[in-house]
Amino acid sequence: MPDKNVTIAEAARTFGAPITRVARLAAGGALRQVAIGRNGEALYSVRDVEALMGQNVQTGLTRSIIERGSESSTTGTEGTLTSLPELARSLLHADYAAVTVIDRSGYVRHMYYAGISEQQAEAIGPPPVGKGVLGRLGRRDGVLNLEKISDHPDSSGFPERHPPMQALLGVQVRADEGYKANLYVANGPGKPSFTDEDEVKLSALANYVRLALENERLYNEEARSRNRAESAERRLEAVIRGSSAGVLVVDVATGTIAYASSEARRLTGLNLRAGAGRDTYEVPGVFRRPDGTEISISDLPLHRAISERAPVGPVEMTFIKPDGRQSPALVSAAPIFNIYGDIDTAVTVFLDMSRIKEVDEVRNEFLSMITHDLRSPLATIKGLNTAATNAFEEGAQQEVKAHLGSIYEEVDYLTELVSNLLDMSRIESGADVFDFEVCHMADIAQDVISRIRRSREGSGREIHMNVPASLPPIFADPAQVGRVLSNLVTNALKYSENGIEITSRLDPKLNLVRTEVRDSGPGIPAERTQDIFDKFARLKTGKSRGREGSGLGLAICKSIVESHDGEIGVNSIEGEGSVFWFGLPAEQRR
Repeated sequence: MPDKNVTIAEAARTFGAPITRVARLAAGGALRQVAIGRNGEALYSVRDVEALMGQNVQTGLTRSIIERGSESSTTGTEGTLTSLPELARSLLHADYAAVTVIDRSGYVRHMYYAGISEQQAEAIGPPPVGKGVLGRLGRRDGVLNLEKISDHPDSSGFPERHPPMQALLGVQVRADEGYKANLYVANGPGKPSFTDEDEVKLSALANYVRLALENERLYNEEARSRNRAESAERRLEAVIRGSSAGVLVVDVATGTIAYASSEARRLTGLNLRAGAGRDTYEVPGVFRRPDGTEISISDLPLHRAISERAPVGPVEMTFIKPDGRQSPALVSAAPIFNIYGDIDTAVTVFLDMSRIKEVDEVRNEFLSMITHDLRSPLATIKGLNTAATNAFEEGAQQEVKAHLGSIYEEVDYLTELVSNLLDMSRIESGADVFDFEVCHMADIAQDVISRIRRSREGSGREIHMNVPASLPPIFADPAQVGRVLSNLVTNALKYSENGIEITSRLDPKLNLVRTEVRDSGPGIPAERTQDIFDKFARLKTGKSRGREGSGLGLAICKSIVESHDGEIGVNSIEGEGSVFWFGLPAEQRR
């Protein structure tokens, strides 16, 4: 350091010493004035201050702290503070040394000591809070040097089993965030007191305590920020995993996939075991627009977002995978910029449109079917009305009667169609409330058979019933269960030339009262038995005794049975007839 003259304040700042200490050295003659400043202030030689303040000692302290900190079993702030008491005790030839870290409330968060065994520390107990000499170390960075602790007015506060101490040298260190620390050394009775040089050494060590506290604050802030970032990342990942949308993140610089959710891999056909690490982010297959035209690679939302440096989409497209499978999806993409304004990564979001397409197809089919089903009987009624009017004018009463009967049947069909549509809507919306009670399948079956035998469909038909009165009761809505049985019986009569058979029995393994309706009709193709209970499913066998149904009867049956926690199904052999069955829990209370 070049030789120059400094004031007492400048000397204190230069060498990290308390200004009071430098002033005392000057007043005592240890530091000699060499000049007078422009404003009459005393000036001192930097070389003299350096020699007196022990700059070489401070350099040695730095080396010792680094060496001892590296040898410590702990790291960071903990390692520095743990090594300081033993270092202070060694450098100042003291019996005892300690560092206490105190928070805003005055609570001692940590205490590190030297010269006291673990057993002695346990016997002493926790350090006092804001009491005694240690609580009165003075203003910030002020040094307290006592030849006899007992002479100080605040000498109380030492625990009963504390080792006897006579001389004390301490300094209070404050750091940001309101934390402070006490660094002190002490000697037992009969040992020498501490010198001015000892004050310089302890003040130099105090700078490292301040640095350690500040490092701890910065570390805690960084840890909190890291935890918040990791928590946000975990929450985002959980949202992505639970989302119905697929997410693909690419590293633009390396041209690799940084992340690909399982939904993104399913939709695009990417085969990534860990979801990332592919050499290229090019998705295999062909991409087409809704009109069927092919989309080039450069026109894909991801590539456009990168080239245009702006979000793109949503764009509707269809992935045609190498194996021929197709996945319609809405695709959006956006670039992510780093702090330098360059594109770091890009994100693509895929929303599967398959279900929406299916719903659209079902809706279109439904509208087409309902339009046809409503238009056909209305046209028939109109024609029959005209024929009946002409026959009436001609006096043909039998023809009028026949036409009116046909009109009645068409109105019945329309009524059934509208009723089924309304019932299906109520069941699916949850608005159809069931009235549960303890009832018996034998009573329900008897009521159903009586009504059907009085109807046009069941008049003169053979219906055999075997529903034992010994079956256990069920807890159900008898009207709705009767509706299920009535639908199955009506369908059986429609497709069967001969009679039908109704049987009920108890399935002890499943505790279900199982009711079967057996017919001798044409049967159901094996591939149709899985979807026969879907809405608007129809069989076109050409062997029905009546007109084709609405395709809602069996779907309503399924909804009713499942609302009773039951099961429904069909066993059929094409050309040999079918057995429709449903099972309801025996005596299940709600």
